[in-house]
Amino acid sequence: MSRASHLALAVLVLLALPLTAAGQTAAPSGTVNAATSIRPIRVVIWDEQQPQQREAYDNFLGNHLADQLGRREGLIVDVSGPDLPEQGLSDEVLDNCDVLVWWGHVRQHEVTPEQADRIIQRVKAGKLALIALHSAHWSQPFVSAMQARAEQDALSQLPLAERGSAQVEFVGEFERRPPQASDPLTPAYSRVLSDQGWLIKITRPNCCFPAYRNDGKPSTLRTLLPAHPIAADLPREFVLPHTEMYGEPFHVPEPDAVILEETWEAGERFRSGMLWRLGRGHVFYFRPGHETHRVYFEPTAVKVVENAIRYLGGEVVAGGVAPLSSMPNLADEQLVAWCIVPFDAKKRGPEARAEMVERLGLRRVAYDWRDEHVATFEDEILAYREHGLEFFAFWSWHPALEPLLQKYDIHPQIWTINPSPALDTQDERVRAAAEQLLPLVEKTRELGLPLGLYNHGGWGGEPENLAAVCEYLRREHDAAHVGIVYNFHHGHEHSPRFAERLASMVDMLICLNLDGMLDPTEVNVNDQRFKIVPIGTGRYERRMIDAIQASGYSGPIGILDHRDDLDAEESLRANLDGLRGVIAEPR
Repeated sequence: MSRASHLALAVLVLLALPLTAAGQTAAPSGTVNAATSIRPIRVVIWDEQQPQQREAYDNFLGNHLADQLGRREGLIVDVSGPDLPEQGLSDEVLDNCDVLVWWGHVRQHEVTPEQADRIIQRVKAGKLALIALHSAHWSQPFVSAMQARAEQDALSQLPLAERGSAQVEFVGEFERRPPQASDPLTPAYSRVLSDQGWLIKITRPNCCFPAYRNDGKPSTLRTLLPAHPIAADLPREFVLPHTEMYGEPFHVPEPDAVILEETWEAGERFRSGMLWRLGRGHVFYFRPGHETHRVYFEPTAVKVVENAIRYLGGEVVAGGVAPLSSMPNLADEQLVAWCIVPFDAKKRGPEARAEMVERLGLRRVAYDWRDEHVATFEDEILAYREHGLEFFAFWSWHPALEPLLQKYDIHPQIWTINPSPALDTQDERVRAAAEQLLPLVEKTRELGLPLGLYNHGGWGGEPENLAAVCEYLRREHDAAHVGIVYNFHHGHEHSPRFAERLASMVDMLICLNLDGMLDPTEVNVNDQRFKIVPIGTGRYERRMIDAIQASGYSGPIGILDHRDDLDAEESLRANLDGLRGVIAEPR
């Protein structure tokens, strides 16, 4: 399918999707589903049909799930398994399948890596999606998918030009042995540069976890990304009355999206709905589903699987995962230029700055200032108006801005640092931070301006604390106009588990500013030389931008200058070029 056709399908879906309170579309860019697919989605449920399933399912788990899903409009569902020729994985089966749903437990070893590779190659090509249920975390297709994703992640940390000469080696053999709680997390990476290029060694992902308990106790699932298509029509929380417990850490590559989190009364937690992009396809893992518990008699559990099938299957029908270029908020004219006033080595004035921004093809500016700029606030607004630029955001607050808002009918976001009170408990800190912000909360409410809580290190810069303060203000002070402005350059330590951290605040984001992201274990990211680097020259920003797409965030995105040793035009251009390079990278 051509890119134009792909985008046409995407437009049909986006027009049909509801809007969130922030005006963001409730699905990732380029989403298609069964309602707009050009044909039904073809589903194959691969099930071991082990005898223990009959404790909960008279006619086996796979048949039960197929019966439930087969009644849904737009789905054609078949069942396969290891007792069929070629373990039920012939080319004929796979070629007539859009979504392969896998349930396995005691016969994982019967499917060979070579058979699994035929599945993985189809996923990479965007011709098939894989959904692994419960103990299928050790199925050969899921294990092979996680190894392929680990290699994809390792190579994505290199500039595109250096990947062709890079060699990847997996360390050790894979074995189905649960890790100890004290074991190092896998996959793990090391790399060495030689005259021949990079040698990257990867400790294979174990694809398991140190704790599990099959006592049939209930679990509570919390929807972390309610706007994601896989979460469509799910409650924010729901209970499964009988489950087997799995406990983190789950030894898999960092996912692009964590859609569901599951907890138990004893305190365990698990990322129970995880999504990975693999080439041009997707892999989804849904944790519930032990064979002796009637999990798939629960409508919400079946709904998760149905939603995943529609989302992933719609992508397959459309030709694969939508490219980053399908994200409207990554277009040049939608990007926000940030930190371009006091940090500009050329010390431009309002007119020269507006000319520079227009010359770069940007149309939005977040305005930061120092005392010497107060006298030229009005000149700045006039220069932006003359050059067709949006006065998008304003740093902190100054009374001199207030009369200009009405005079020029502008409504910028106001960005302010989320405080870090030094108190004993989390509740005390959240309350104190909110109270410290209240004067600006009331001022922006009075003026009808969005207020963004800005991460700038410390307790207040942690995503969970940004979200907690924002939620408190919305709940206790009816401050629906308060949101979050998240900055990559103040979050280098957040790059591990970024998708999970993003999920904690994505519903509250009103802007997200990009940066090149280096490894904080290799360099001091508090050193300005390593804190601010061009997009595309770091190790983790590609994966983090993928996570932004997977989360469904469709709000404003910014790029930085923030280098007082460099002409702001040069640094903005470097970030524009780097971002264009990331967008253009083949999948």
